[in-house]
Amino acid sequence: MFIKRIANIAYKELVQLTRAWMLVLVIIGPTSELVLLARAVSQGISHLPVAIVDQDHSQTSREVVTAVSNHKDLDVTTFLDSPDQINARFENNQAILAVVIPMGLENDLDSGRVAPQVQLIADGSNSLTSGKALSAATEAINDWLARRADEASAASWPAVDLQTLVHYNPTLGGRPFTLTAQLGFMVYQVALIVAALGLTRERELGTLEQLLVTPLRRLELIAGKAIPAVMIGMVDFFLMWAVITWGFGLPMRGSFLLLTGLSLLFVIAQVGWGLIVSALSSTQQQAVLMVFVLALIDVSFSGYVQPVDHLPAALRIVSQLFPLQHYLIIIRAVMLKGADLAAVWQAALALAMLSVGSLAVAVISLRSQME
Repeated sequence: MFIKRIANIAYKELVQLTRAWMLVLVIIGPTSELVLLARAVSQGISHLPVAIVDQDHSQTSREVVTAVSNHKDLDVTTFLDSPDQINARFENNQAILAVVIPMGLENDLDSGRVAPQVQLIADGSNSLTSGKALSAATEAINDWLARRADEASAASWPAVDLQTLVHYNPTLGGRPFTLTAQLGFMVYQVALIVAALGLTRERELGTLEQLLVTPLRRLELIAGKAIPAVMIGMVDFFLMWAVITWGFGLPMRGSFLLLTGLSLLFVIAQVGWGLIVSALSSTQQQAVLMVFVLALIDVSFSGYVQPVDHLPAALRIVSQLFPLQHYLIIIRAVMLKGADLAAVWQAALALAMLSVGSLAVAVISLRSQME
């Protein structure tokens, strides 16, 4: 008989999960993350954006550009007039590598008296992609030199002195990229779960009905639940920021006030998501489970697991709905690159729109649930 009683309880639990769509979400969430991760690993890192600074404007310099462009892992996306423009492209995430071709490249190679210097300048904020880009560009230029020597039937051919320079992370260590991602993810988790548990706790304890009969307006009740979650999320941000900057020595090259303001936008957006979860959950257990599933999906679409550019076109569009993606761009640009608002305005605008949108959906959902 005890087996039958256990089976009945297990069946009841499965029915409850199915009615709340939780069973489907728990299965789909981890599976989708595994599929996206496997896809990223199988594809590898490719189509890395490259900026070209051609100061020679010769046939030889165009051959160098063609060699770089033809490499399977590199895409020449922009041409610059001066090396002074490189940092702006790095701050806007428009390039991961810049190739600077010096004036006199063709004459130096033809004369054979001196090895011309070609600079490879990388954005070191992401050590994995910048290391790959440097390796690919070096390979492309060396292969071009070898082909040129074979065509000239020369026993020896003057080499090109490839000088590498890495901005923001000279040692190409993985700590800056990893710690900034962890900062964003921890703030995300705290703000989301605190907001998600607020009203579900009241509903589970039976005190929500008491609040509804008070003179409080529905919007006032929602605001009262949202403000503490925002405050806790910001306190968590300050603590995490202090740990990674003072404890682990991560640089803070940009404006702390700018980062704080944009972090507030991000926390508000996540609180909106948390309130939506709260509206869809009957118990705290359901809310926690939904936060877990949402975190899996958000991480998959945020660039935390794999670059967003490696997602299929349709999923790249979907990824714009997740605030964590935009926030990670902002953190790395402001902290590691010293970017200002002009460099991250697109991500900031996306966060502002998502904040307003998530709060609006949360208010509508919660009001309908509490009527």
